[in-house]
Amino acid sequence: MTAAVAAAPATPAAGHVSRRRAMLALARVEAVRFLRHPLTIAALLLFVAPWVYDLATGTTDRYPVLHDKAVGMQIAGIFVLGGGALVVANLNALRAHRHHTDALYSVLVLPGPWRTGAFLLAPLPYAAVVTAIVTARIGALALLPGAAGRPDPAELVTIPALVLLFAAAGVLLAGLVRSAVVAPLAMFTFAVAAFVALVAAARGNTVLRLLLPVMFADLPFALPAEVVARPSLRHLAYLAGLTALVAVAAVARSGARGRRVVTAAVLAALLTAGAGAAQFRTDPALRRAAVTATDNPAALQTCHRRGDVTYCPFDDFTAWVTGWDTVVRGVRRAFPAAAVTGPPLTVRQRVWAHDYPIGSAVTSDAADEAARDEAWARAAAAAGTPAAVPVGTTWGDNDAEATFAAAVALRLMTGSPFVPGGTVCGARGALLVWLVGQATPATAKGLRHLDEASSGALVFADPMTFLGLAVPDRDAAPALAALRRPAAEIAALVAADWSQLTDPATPADRFATLLGVPIASEPPLEERHTCAT
Repeated sequence: MTAAVAAAPATPAAGHVSRRRAMLALARVEAVRFLRHPLTIAALLLFVAPWVYDLATGTTDRYPVLHDKAVGMQIAGIFVLGGGALVVANLNALRAHRHHTDALYSVLVLPGPWRTGAFLLAPLPYAAVVTAIVTARIGALALLPGAAGRPDPAELVTIPALVLLFAAAGVLLAGLVRSAVVAPLAMFTFAVAAFVALVAAARGNTVLRLLLPVMFADLPFALPAEVVARPSLRHLAYLAGLTALVAVAAVARSGARGRRVVTAAVLAALLTAGAGAAQFRTDPALRRAAVTATDNPAALQTCHRRGDVTYCPFDDFTAWVTGWDTVVRGVRRAFPAAAVTGPPLTVRQRVWAHDYPIGSAVTSDAADEAARDEAWARAAAAAGTPAAVPVGTTWGDNDAEATFAAAVALRLMTGSPFVPGGTVCGARGALLVWLVGQATPATAKGLRHLDEASSGALVFADPMTFLGLAVPDRDAAPALAALRRPAAEIAALVAADWSQLTDPATPADRFATLLGVPIASEPPLEERHTCAT
């Protein structure tokens, strides 16, 4: 005789509590699996590999702009860390299907929506690890003596937020398509779409730029922190809304229904739409600050004296004064004591923060450049620093240091850091090139690089300071030859014939004769430059 025994039904409250506990237990197990997955480890190693390489080779940026570094990490974060999270989350959610154990779920305490919730919670420890790595990286950069700017906490949190968004997308894809191939294909599709959107954004499409999951720098050069207009906090809220939308969609796809799901979907949609729209709101105060930084930078700067030279950086770039002073001293070292012309030397930081032509080429019209230079000269004079040498917001790379050295040399020779037409010819041009090359090892490397990239003229250009100086190749050639000779020997010859070498009427051939270096041959007629000096 067989007796049938019926199990006592669990109360709804007890069932709900047991499911929550089971979901959290499953989430803990899946979190460990997520962290130990080979793709997760590979993504983390690939993310930190450039930093390790820089430390090992000594190529770490010695003058980082922290708020731009935080944004720059988002590109690697979205493709390396986000892509890894997408694939790992998708594989974990598909594990039962791949192992053909789906049918066993029918005897477990957790229904589909609760299991999906566990998979959505599993990437949280991974996001915490990413947060720690990003914070440590920015903290290490902030400890460098040349660090400038200040990071926005919202921009630092954006990278782990991207990881959670892509992990949620991986879980959703597992519910939509039961194939392990779909996640890599989705990541490839996203990469292509992101590239197209980034190109469009670089050409001035503000809508695409702000609606992308990742943010990037507004301009091709750094801005002072007080004029940066990136809506970082609103963008973070936008990402949170997107993540919530994807998570709700994943739970709904797994079978969840009811008022709570609808309410969560509506709230997530409202957050996404509201935060996304709020990104397009402009701050009039930031716009005024950008205009001031461009037209009257002295209002946002504090000046510092090093010997008889005055340096006026934006407040968060003060750490760069030491680097500027090293180049100035290197250029001045070759000047005879009584040879410097013009008012006391001042270096003032300059930036094109307002109305920079995003998405189009910076104009090279001579009249426009002359007008910008005149406006700068008037603003510098009004601030009590006439004939100030401009320096931009990029430092530490050899080209930037060589360009700054050229402006300093021209200012000390002529009394102005600018020249009509932007071309310096004859012995003056040759002397300018030699002064740049002998100033510091960095300016010498920058000069060689600029010479290798030159065609017809050796160009010192900085779009953020509007600076553009060119020395025709034939006039630069004797100086480059002189730089291969012993520095002390050439310096003595330069000092002995300084008046001739700085005379606008002295040709480059005379420079070569006085210094005992070869005279360059004449270039083809179509490659010759018209000189203003």
